[in-house]
Amino acid sequence: MSKSKIFIGIAVSFAVGILFASKFNIPGEAVYIFLGAMAAGFAISFFGQNKKIALAALFLFCAGLGVLRLQLSVLPNQYQELLDNKQQLEGFITQDVDLRSNEQLITFTPNGFSQNILMTVPLTQKFFYGDRVVVEGKPTEAKNYGDFDYQKYLERFNVYAVMSYPKILILKSHQLNPLKEFLLKVKAAFIQRTNELLMEPQSSLSIGILIGGHANMPQSIVDNFSKTGVSHIIAVSGFNITIIIYALAGLAYLVGRRASFWLAIITIVSFVIITGASASVLRASIMGFLLLIALNIGRQYSMVPALVFAAFIMLIINPKILFWDVGFQLSFAATMGIIFFMPLFDILAENIPKLFGIKNLILTTVSAIIATLPLILFNFGVLSLSAPLVNVLILPLVPSTMLFGFLAALPFVGPGFALVANWLLLYILQVTSFFAGLPYSFLNFQISVWIFWALATGVFGIYFLLRYLVNKKSAQVELNSLL
Repeated sequence: MSKSKIFIGIAVSFAVGILFASKFNIPGEAVYIFLGAMAAGFAISFFGQNKKIALAALFLFCAGLGVLRLQLSVLPNQYQELLDNKQQLEGFITQDVDLRSNEQLITFTPNGFSQNILMTVPLTQKFFYGDRVVVEGKPTEAKNYGDFDYQKYLERFNVYAVMSYPKILILKSHQLNPLKEFLLKVKAAFIQRTNELLMEPQSSLSIGILIGGHANMPQSIVDNFSKTGVSHIIAVSGFNITIIIYALAGLAYLVGRRASFWLAIITIVSFVIITGASASVLRASIMGFLLLIALNIGRQYSMVPALVFAAFIMLIINPKILFWDVGFQLSFAATMGIIFFMPLFDILAENIPKLFGIKNLILTTVSAIIATLPLILFNFGVLSLSAPLVNVLILPLVPSTMLFGFLAALPFVGPGFALVANWLLLYILQVTSFFAGLPYSFLNFQISVWIFWALATGVFGIYFLLRYLVNKKSAQVELNSLL
Protein backbone atom coordinates (compact mmCIF):
# COMPACT_ATOMS: atom_id res chain seq x y z
CA MET A 1 0.00 0.00 0.00
CA SER A 2 1.36 3.43 -0.97
CA LYS A 3 2.17 6.09 1.63
CA SER A 4 -0.71 8.30 0.46
CA LYS A 5 -3.20 5.42 0.82
CA ILE A 6 -1.89 4.66 4.30
CA PHE A 7 -2.33 8.31 5.26
CA ILE A 8 -5.88 8.29 3.86
CA GLY A 9 -6.60 5.14 5.89
CA ILE A 10 -5.24 6.79 9.04
CA ALA A 11 -7.33 9.95 8.53
CA VAL A 12 -10.51 8.04 7.70
CA SER A 13 -10.04 5.77 10.73
CA PHE A 14 -9.56 8.82 12.94
CA ALA A 15 -12.81 10.33 11.59
CA VAL A 16 -14.69 7.04 12.09
CA GLY A 17 -13.57 7.02 15.71
CA ILE A 18 -14.85 10.56 16.21
CA LEU A 19 -18.16 9.72 14.57
CA PHE A 20 -18.55 6.59 16.72
CA ALA A 21 -17.81 8.53 19.92
CA SER A 22 -20.28 11.24 18.86
CA LYS A 23 -23.12 8.73 18.95
CA PHE A 24 -22.10 6.35 21.75
CA ASN A 25 -20.84 6.90 25.29
CA ILE A 26 -17.61 4.94 25.61
CA PRO A 27 -15.87 4.63 29.00
CA GLY A 28 -12.47 6.32 29.04
CA GLU A 29 -10.79 3.25 30.57
CA ALA A 30 -12.00 1.11 27.68
CA VAL A 31 -10.49 3.55 25.19
CA TYR A 32 -7.04 3.40 26.82
CA ILE A 33 -7.17 -0.40 27.04
CA PHE A 34 -8.15 -0.55 23.36
CA LEU A 35 -5.33 1.81 22.37
CA GLY A 36 -2.80 -0.24 24.32
CA ALA A 37 -4.00 -3.49 22.74
CA MET A 38 -3.84 -2.03 19.21
CA ALA A 39 -0.37 -0.56 19.83
CA ALA A 40 0.87 -3.96 21.02
CA GLY A 41 -0.82 -5.68 18.08
CA PHE A 42 0.82 -3.29 15.63
CA ALA A 43 4.28 -3.74 17.17
CA ILE A 44 4.04 -7.55 17.19
CA SER A 45 2.69 -7.69 13.63
CA PHE A 46 5.17 -5.12 12.29
CA PHE A 47 8.23 -6.90 13.66
CA GLY A 48 6.68 -10.23 12.68
CA GLN A 49 6.52 -9.01 9.06
CA ASN A 50 2.73 -9.40 8.90
CA LYS A 51 1.94 -6.12 7.14
CA LYS A 52 -1.81 -6.65 6.69
CA ILE A 53 -2.43 -7.23 10.40
CA ALA A 54 -0.07 -4.36 11.25
CA LEU A 55 -2.04 -1.99 9.01
CA ALA A 56 -5.35 -3.17 10.49
CA ALA A 57 -3.98 -2.57 14.00
CA LEU A 58 -2.68 0.86 12.95
CA PHE A 59 -6.05 1.90 11.54
CA LEU A 60 -7.90 0.65 14.62
CA PHE A 61 -5.41 2.49 16.84
CA CYS A 62 -6.14 5.71 14.91
CA ALA A 63 -9.87 5.10 15.31
CA GLY A 64 -9.26 4.84 19.05
CA LEU A 65 -7.36 8.14 18.90
CA GLY A 66 -10.40 9.67 17.23
CA VAL A 67 -12.60 8.49 20.10
CA LEU A 68 -10.11 9.89 22.61
CA ARG A 69 -9.82 13.23 20.79
CA LEU A 70 -13.58 13.78 20.89
CA GLN A 71 -13.78 12.80 24.56
CA LEU A 72 -11.03 15.29 25.41
CA SER A 73 -12.96 18.03 23.59
CA VAL A 74 -16.11 17.47 25.65
CA LEU A 75 -15.65 19.83 28.59
CA PRO A 76 -17.83 20.58 31.63
CA ASN A 77 -19.81 23.79 31.47
CA GLN A 78 -17.85 26.48 33.31
CA TYR A 79 -21.04 28.48 33.82
CA GLN A 80 -23.02 25.69 35.49
CA GLU A 81 -23.10 27.41 38.90
CA LEU A 82 -23.98 30.79 37.35
CA LEU A 83 -26.91 29.65 35.23
CA ASP A 84 -30.31 31.24 35.75
CA ASN A 85 -28.95 33.79 38.21
CA LYS A 86 -28.29 37.46 37.47
CA GLN A 87 -24.55 38.09 37.12
CA GLN A 88 -22.20 40.97 36.47
CA LEU A 89 -19.24 39.82 34.37
CA GLU A 90 -16.32 41.68 32.84
CA GLY A 91 -14.56 40.43 29.74
CA PHE A 92 -14.04 40.87 26.01
CA ILE A 93 -15.95 40.61 22.74
CA THR A 94 -13.83 37.92 21.10
CA GLN A 95 -15.47 37.44 17.70
CA ASP A 96 -16.90 39.58 14.93
CA VAL A 97 -20.35 40.89 15.84
CA ASP A 98 -23.09 39.09 13.90
CA LEU A 99 -25.52 41.77 12.75
CA ARG A 100 -29.05 40.59 11.95
CA SER A 101 -32.05 42.49 10.60
CA ASN A 102 -33.47 43.24 14.07
CA GLU A 103 -30.77 42.21 16.54
CA GLN A 104 -27.08 41.41 16.91
CA LEU A 105 -25.30 38.37 18.31
CA ILE A 106 -22.16 38.95 20.37
CA THR A 107 -19.60 36.37 21.44
CA PHE A 108 -18.43 37.33 24.94
CA THR A 109 -15.63 35.72 26.97
CA PRO A 110 -15.59 36.78 30.66
CA ASN A 111 -12.31 37.17 32.53
CA GLY A 112 -11.23 33.90 34.12
CA PHE A 113 -13.25 31.78 31.68
CA SER A 114 -12.16 30.01 28.48
CA GLN A 115 -15.67 29.27 27.25
CA ASN A 116 -17.91 31.79 25.49
CA ILE A 117 -21.35 33.27 26.12
CA LEU A 118 -23.52 34.15 23.12
CA MET A 119 -25.46 37.35 23.81
CA THR A 120 -28.48 38.61 21.89
CA VAL A 121 -28.74 42.41 22.04
CA PRO A 122 -30.70 45.11 20.16
CA LEU A 123 -29.24 47.17 17.32
CA THR A 124 -29.40 50.41 19.30
CA GLN A 125 -25.82 50.16 20.62
CA LYS A 126 -22.70 49.52 18.54
CA PHE A 127 -20.13 46.93 19.58
CA PHE A 128 -16.97 45.65 17.93
CA TYR A 129 -14.39 42.90 18.25
CA GLY A 130 -11.85 43.74 20.96
CA ASP A 131 -14.18 45.78 23.18
CA ARG A 132 -13.66 45.27 26.92
CA VAL A 133 -17.12 45.31 28.45
CA VAL A 134 -19.08 44.81 31.64
CA VAL A 135 -22.18 42.66 31.16
CA GLU A 136 -25.10 42.42 33.55
CA GLY A 137 -27.60 39.69 32.79
CA LYS A 138 -28.70 36.14 33.40
CA PRO A 139 -26.72 33.36 31.66
CA THR A 140 -28.86 30.37 30.69
CA GLU A 141 -28.47 27.11 28.81
CA ALA A 142 -29.42 27.19 25.15
CA LYS A 143 -32.81 25.62 24.46
CA ASN A 144 -33.11 22.83 21.94
CA TYR A 145 -35.64 23.05 19.11
CA GLY A 146 -37.44 19.78 18.51
CA ASP A 147 -34.88 17.29 17.21
CA PHE A 148 -32.26 20.02 16.78
CA ASP A 149 -29.73 19.96 19.63
CA TYR A 150 -28.91 23.68 19.77
CA GLN A 151 -26.65 23.19 22.80
CA LYS A 152 -24.33 20.83 20.93
CA TYR A 153 -24.46 23.08 17.88
CA LEU A 154 -23.21 26.05 19.94
CA GLU A 155 -20.58 23.99 21.74
CA ARG A 156 -18.72 23.47 18.47
CA PHE A 157 -18.12 27.27 18.65
CA ASN A 158 -17.04 26.90 22.31
CA VAL A 159 -20.31 28.57 23.40
CA TYR A 160 -21.71 27.10 26.64
CA ALA A 161 -24.27 29.71 27.72
CA VAL A 162 -26.53 32.36 26.22
CA MET A 163 -27.83 35.73 27.41
CA SER A 164 -30.89 37.56 26.14
CA TYR A 165 -30.69 41.37 26.08
CA PRO A 166 -28.26 41.97 28.95
CA LYS A 167 -27.05 45.44 29.94
CA ILE A 168 -23.62 46.10 28.40
CA LEU A 169 -21.17 48.88 29.24
CA ILE A 170 -18.12 49.37 27.01
CA LEU A 171 -15.06 50.09 29.15
CA LYS A 172 -12.39 50.29 26.47
CA SER A 173 -11.95 49.39 22.80
CA HIS A 174 -9.03 47.98 20.75
CA GLN A 175 -8.00 45.47 23.43
CA LEU A 176 -7.37 42.30 21.41
CA ASN A 177 -5.51 41.30 18.23
CA PRO A 178 -4.89 44.50 16.22
CA LEU A 179 -4.47 42.65 12.90
CA LYS A 180 -7.79 40.84 13.27
CA GLU A 181 -9.45 44.10 14.35
CA PHE A 182 -8.06 45.87 11.26
CA LEU A 183 -9.35 43.16 8.92
CA LEU A 184 -12.79 43.20 10.55
CA LYS A 185 -12.88 47.00 10.21
CA VAL A 186 -12.09 46.59 6.50
CA LYS A 187 -15.00 44.14 6.32
CA ALA A 188 -17.33 46.58 8.13
CA ALA A 189 -16.30 49.44 5.82
CA PHE A 190 -16.86 47.24 2.77
CA ILE A 191 -20.34 46.24 3.97
CA GLN A 192 -21.23 49.88 4.67
CA ARG A 193 -20.01 50.96 1.22
CA THR A 194 -21.95 48.14 -0.47
CA ASN A 195 -25.12 49.09 1.41
CA GLU A 196 -24.70 52.70 0.30
CA LEU A 197 -24.33 51.87 -3.41
CA LEU A 198 -26.71 48.95 -3.80
CA MET A 199 -30.35 48.64 -2.82
CA GLU A 200 -31.74 45.66 -0.98
CA PRO A 201 -31.84 42.78 -1.58
CA GLN A 202 -29.01 43.18 -4.14
CA SER A 203 -26.77 44.60 -1.40
CA SER A 204 -27.22 41.62 0.93
CA LEU A 205 -26.79 39.20 -1.97
CA SER A 206 -23.55 40.86 -3.04
CA ILE A 207 -22.20 40.69 0.51
CA GLY A 208 -23.29 37.05 0.76
CA ILE A 209 -21.53 36.10 -2.49
CA LEU A 210 -18.31 37.92 -1.58
CA ILE A 211 -17.87 37.25 2.14
CA GLY A 212 -20.70 34.86 3.02
CA GLY A 213 -23.79 35.09 5.16
CA HIS A 214 -27.41 35.94 4.53
CA ALA A 215 -28.59 37.18 7.92
CA ASN A 216 -30.02 40.41 6.48
CA MET A 217 -31.46 38.83 3.38
CA PRO A 218 -35.26 38.42 3.21
CA GLN A 219 -36.27 34.88 4.11
CA SER A 220 -38.17 34.51 0.84
CA ILE A 221 -34.95 34.99 -1.13
CA VAL A 222 -33.03 32.57 1.09
CA ASP A 223 -35.82 30.04 0.47
CA ASN A 224 -35.62 30.65 -3.30
CA PHE A 225 -31.90 29.86 -3.28
CA SER A 226 -32.57 26.68 -1.31
CA LYS A 227 -35.40 25.57 -3.59
CA THR A 228 -33.28 26.06 -6.71
CA GLY A 229 -30.16 24.43 -5.30
CA VAL A 230 -27.84 27.47 -5.43
CA SER A 231 -27.48 28.23 -1.72
CA HIS A 232 -23.78 27.50 -2.09
CA ILE A 233 -23.16 30.86 -3.80
CA ILE A 234 -24.13 32.72 -0.60
CA ALA A 235 -22.17 30.32 1.62
CA VAL A 236 -18.50 31.12 1.04
CA SER A 237 -16.81 27.94 -0.13
CA GLY A 238 -14.11 26.51 -2.33
CA PHE A 239 -15.57 28.31 -5.33
CA ASN A 240 -14.62 31.68 -3.83
CA ILE A 241 -11.15 30.47 -2.80
CA THR A 242 -10.55 29.02 -6.28
CA ILE A 243 -11.44 32.33 -7.92
CA ILE A 244 -9.05 34.17 -5.56
CA ILE A 245 -6.20 31.73 -6.25
CA TYR A 246 -6.57 31.89 -10.03
CA ALA A 247 -6.95 35.67 -9.97
CA LEU A 248 -3.75 36.05 -7.93
CA ALA A 249 -1.94 33.42 -9.99
CA GLY A 250 -2.16 35.80 -12.92
CA LEU A 251 -0.01 38.25 -10.96
CA ALA A 252 2.89 35.80 -11.14
CA TYR A 253 3.70 37.17 -14.59
CA LEU A 254 3.91 40.70 -13.18
CA VAL A 255 5.47 40.37 -9.73
CA GLY A 256 7.11 36.95 -9.96
CA ARG A 257 6.15 33.51 -8.65
CA ARG A 258 7.51 33.96 -5.11
CA ALA A 259 5.84 37.34 -4.52
CA SER A 260 2.60 36.05 -6.03
CA PHE A 261 2.76 32.99 -3.72
CA TRP A 262 3.09 35.07 -0.55
CA LEU A 263 0.45 37.53 -1.72
CA ALA A 264 -1.94 34.62 -2.26
CA ILE A 265 -1.18 33.20 1.21
CA ILE A 266 -1.75 36.57 2.89
CA THR A 267 -4.97 37.13 0.92
CA ILE A 268 -6.40 33.71 1.80
CA VAL A 269 -5.56 34.08 5.51
CA SER A 270 -7.16 37.53 5.53
CA PHE A 271 -10.20 36.14 3.71
CA VAL A 272 -10.57 33.34 6.29
CA ILE A 273 -10.53 35.88 9.15
CA ILE A 274 -12.97 38.23 7.43
CA THR A 275 -15.47 35.49 6.55
CA GLY A 276 -15.45 33.98 10.04
CA ALA A 277 -13.50 30.78 9.29
CA SER A 278 -16.49 28.59 8.48
CA ALA A 279 -15.85 24.89 7.83
CA SER A 280 -16.21 25.22 4.05
CA VAL A 281 -13.80 28.17 3.95
CA LEU A 282 -11.22 26.41 6.12
CA ARG A 283 -11.45 23.26 4.00
CA ALA A 284 -11.01 25.21 0.77
CA SER A 285 -8.22 27.34 2.28
CA ILE A 286 -6.16 24.35 3.43
CA MET A 287 -6.55 22.74 0.01
CA GLY A 288 -5.66 26.08 -1.57
CA PHE A 289 -2.48 26.29 0.55
CA LEU A 290 -1.49 22.81 -0.59
CA LEU A 291 -2.15 23.74 -4.23
CA LEU A 292 -0.05 26.90 -3.92
CA ILE A 293 2.80 24.98 -2.29
CA ALA A 294 2.68 22.31 -5.00
CA LEU A 295 2.77 24.94 -7.74
CA ASN A 296 5.58 26.82 -6.02
CA ILE A 297 7.89 23.81 -5.57
CA GLY A 298 6.90 22.05 -8.77
CA ARG A 299 5.23 19.03 -7.18
CA GLN A 300 2.11 17.24 -8.37
CA TYR A 301 -1.13 18.20 -6.61
CA SER A 302 -3.56 15.39 -5.82
CA MET A 303 -7.12 16.31 -4.85
CA VAL A 304 -8.01 13.30 -2.68
CA PRO A 305 -4.99 13.41 -0.31
CA ALA A 306 -5.37 17.20 -0.11
CA LEU A 307 -9.04 16.90 0.83
CA VAL A 308 -8.35 14.17 3.38
CA PHE A 309 -5.46 16.20 4.85
CA ALA A 310 -7.74 19.24 5.21
CA ALA A 311 -10.38 17.17 6.99
CA PHE A 312 -7.76 15.52 9.22
CA ILE A 313 -6.30 18.87 10.36
CA MET A 314 -9.74 20.36 11.00
CA LEU A 315 -10.89 17.35 13.04
CA ILE A 316 -7.73 17.40 15.14
CA ILE A 317 -8.39 21.06 15.94
CA ASN A 318 -12.15 20.70 16.52
CA PRO A 319 -13.56 17.15 16.34
CA LYS A 320 -17.10 18.34 17.16
CA ILE A 321 -17.59 19.69 13.62
CA LEU A 322 -17.77 16.18 12.15
CA PHE A 323 -21.17 15.44 13.69
CA TRP A 324 -22.54 18.90 14.50
CA ASP A 325 -21.47 21.06 11.56
CA VAL A 326 -23.66 20.48 8.50
CA GLY A 327 -21.54 22.96 6.53
CA PHE A 328 -18.48 20.77 7.12
CA GLN A 329 -20.36 17.67 6.01
CA LEU A 330 -21.80 19.29 2.87
CA SER A 331 -18.50 20.88 1.87
CA PHE A 332 -16.59 17.62 1.98
CA ALA A 333 -19.39 15.56 0.45
CA ALA A 334 -19.75 17.97 -2.49
CA THR A 335 -15.99 18.03 -3.08
CA MET A 336 -15.78 14.24 -2.93
CA GLY A 337 -18.67 14.01 -5.37
CA ILE A 338 -16.89 16.27 -7.85
CA ILE A 339 -13.59 14.38 -7.43
CA PHE A 340 -15.05 10.90 -7.91
CA PHE A 341 -18.19 11.30 -10.04
CA MET A 342 -17.12 14.09 -12.38
CA PRO A 343 -14.36 12.13 -14.22
CA LEU A 344 -16.71 9.16 -14.74
CA PHE A 345 -19.52 11.36 -16.08
CA ASP A 346 -17.00 13.11 -18.30
CA ILE A 347 -15.93 9.83 -19.91
CA LEU A 348 -19.50 8.61 -20.38
CA ALA A 349 -20.54 11.96 -21.90
CA GLU A 350 -17.41 12.54 -24.00
CA ASN A 351 -19.43 12.51 -27.24
CA ILE A 352 -21.70 15.34 -26.04
CA PRO A 353 -20.53 18.80 -27.21
CA LYS A 354 -19.03 21.02 -24.51
CA LEU A 355 -21.26 23.97 -25.52
CA PHE A 356 -18.99 26.69 -24.11
CA GLY A 357 -18.51 24.90 -20.80
CA ILE A 358 -22.21 24.22 -20.16
CA LYS A 359 -21.65 20.46 -20.18
CA ASN A 360 -18.99 20.73 -17.46
CA LEU A 361 -21.26 22.90 -15.34
CA ILE A 362 -24.08 20.36 -15.59
CA LEU A 363 -21.80 17.40 -14.83
CA THR A 364 -20.20 19.22 -11.88
CA THR A 365 -23.59 20.18 -10.45
CA VAL A 366 -25.01 16.67 -10.84
CA SER A 367 -21.87 15.17 -9.25
CA ALA A 368 -22.19 17.43 -6.21
CA ILE A 369 -25.96 16.85 -5.94
CA ILE A 370 -25.60 13.06 -5.95
CA ALA A 371 -22.96 13.15 -3.19
CA THR A 372 -24.82 15.63 -0.98
CA LEU A 373 -28.39 14.41 -1.57
CA PRO A 374 -28.65 12.24 1.60
CA LEU A 375 -27.37 15.11 3.77
CA ILE A 376 -29.61 17.72 2.11
CA LEU A 377 -32.76 15.61 2.48
CA PHE A 378 -31.95 14.62 6.07
CA ASN A 379 -31.10 18.14 7.27
CA PHE A 380 -33.29 20.37 5.10
CA GLY A 381 -35.94 18.14 3.52
CA VAL A 382 -35.72 19.92 0.14
CA LEU A 383 -34.91 18.27 -3.18
CA SER A 384 -34.34 20.78 -5.96
CA LEU A 385 -35.24 19.40 -9.39
CA SER A 386 -34.28 22.65 -11.08
CA ALA A 387 -30.76 22.85 -9.58
CA PRO A 388 -28.79 21.68 -12.65
CA LEU A 389 -30.46 24.22 -14.96
CA VAL A 390 -30.37 27.09 -12.47
CA ASN A 391 -26.67 26.48 -11.76
CA VAL A 392 -25.95 26.59 -15.50
CA LEU A 393 -27.81 29.90 -15.78
CA ILE A 394 -26.15 31.50 -12.74
CA LEU A 395 -22.66 30.12 -12.07
CA PRO A 396 -20.97 31.50 -15.21
CA LEU A 397 -21.85 35.02 -14.02
CA VAL A 398 -20.74 34.61 -10.40
CA PRO A 399 -17.05 35.51 -11.01
CA SER A 400 -18.09 38.69 -12.84
CA THR A 401 -20.59 39.47 -10.09
CA MET A 402 -17.84 39.06 -7.48
CA LEU A 403 -15.45 41.26 -9.48
CA PHE A 404 -17.88 44.14 -9.99
CA GLY A 405 -19.23 43.80 -6.44
CA PHE A 406 -15.70 44.14 -5.11
CA LEU A 407 -14.79 47.04 -7.43
CA ALA A 408 -17.95 48.87 -6.35
CA ALA A 409 -16.22 49.59 -3.03
CA LEU A 410 -13.57 51.70 -4.77
CA PRO A 411 -13.73 55.47 -4.33
CA PHE A 412 -14.85 57.73 -7.22
CA VAL A 413 -15.37 54.93 -9.81
CA GLY A 414 -17.35 52.67 -7.43
CA PRO A 415 -20.85 53.80 -8.50
CA GLY A 416 -20.15 52.77 -12.11
CA PHE A 417 -19.07 49.28 -11.11
CA ALA A 418 -22.01 49.11 -8.70
CA LEU A 419 -24.39 49.71 -11.60
CA VAL A 420 -23.05 46.65 -13.45
CA ALA A 421 -23.05 44.59 -10.24
CA ASN A 422 -26.67 45.60 -9.65
CA TRP A 423 -27.71 44.25 -13.08
CA LEU A 424 -25.95 40.94 -12.48
CA LEU A 425 -27.37 40.55 -8.98
CA LEU A 426 -30.86 41.40 -10.20
CA TYR A 427 -30.55 38.72 -12.88
CA ILE A 428 -29.57 36.11 -10.25
CA LEU A 429 -32.51 37.11 -8.06
CA GLN A 430 -35.00 36.96 -10.92
CA VAL A 431 -33.77 33.57 -12.16
CA THR A 432 -34.02 31.99 -8.71
CA SER A 433 -37.40 33.58 -8.07
CA PHE A 434 -38.79 32.36 -11.39
CA PHE A 435 -37.66 28.73 -11.01
CA ALA A 436 -38.57 28.56 -7.31
CA GLY A 437 -42.12 29.52 -8.28
CA LEU A 438 -42.52 26.81 -10.93
CA PRO A 439 -44.62 23.74 -10.07
CA TYR A 440 -42.47 20.74 -9.17
CA SER A 441 -39.29 22.85 -9.24
CA PHE A 442 -38.54 21.30 -5.86
CA LEU A 443 -39.97 18.65 -3.57
CA ASN A 444 -40.39 18.86 0.21
CA PHE A 445 -40.01 15.72 2.28
CA GLN A 446 -38.14 14.66 5.40
CA ILE A 447 -36.30 11.36 5.70
CA SER A 448 -35.44 9.21 8.70
CA VAL A 449 -31.97 8.12 9.78
CA TRP A 450 -32.50 4.72 8.18
CA ILE A 451 -33.47 6.22 4.85
CA PHE A 452 -30.44 8.50 5.10
CA TRP A 453 -28.12 5.51 5.41
CA ALA A 454 -29.98 3.72 2.61
CA LEU A 455 -29.46 6.75 0.35
CA ALA A 456 -25.80 7.01 1.39
CA THR A 457 -25.37 3.36 0.41
CA GLY A 458 -27.12 4.18 -2.86
CA VAL A 459 -24.54 6.92 -3.55
CA PHE A 460 -21.78 4.31 -3.34
CA GLY A 461 -23.87 2.05 -5.57
CA ILE A 462 -24.13 4.79 -8.21
CA TYR A 463 -20.37 5.28 -8.10
CA PHE A 464 -19.64 1.58 -8.68
CA LEU A 465 -22.28 1.45 -11.42
CA LEU A 466 -20.63 4.38 -13.19
CA ARG A 467 -17.23 2.72 -12.84
CA TYR A 468 -18.67 -0.45 -14.35
CA LEU A 469 -20.10 1.50 -17.29
CA VAL A 470 -16.81 3.33 -17.82
CA ASN A 471 -14.83 0.07 -17.76
CA LYS A 472 -17.32 -1.51 -20.14
CA LYS A 473 -17.02 1.45 -22.51
CA SER A 474 -13.22 1.36 -22.33
CA ALA A 475 -13.22 -2.37 -23.07
CA GLN A 476 -15.53 -1.81 -26.03
CA VAL A 477 -13.28 0.96 -27.38
CA GLU A 478 -10.23 -1.25 -27.01
CA LEU A 479 -12.02 -4.12 -28.74
CA ASN A 480 -13.07 -1.88 -31.62
CA SER A 481 -9.48 -0.70 -32.03
CA LEU A 482 -8.32 -4.30 -32.45
CA LEU A 483 -10.93 -5.15 -35.07
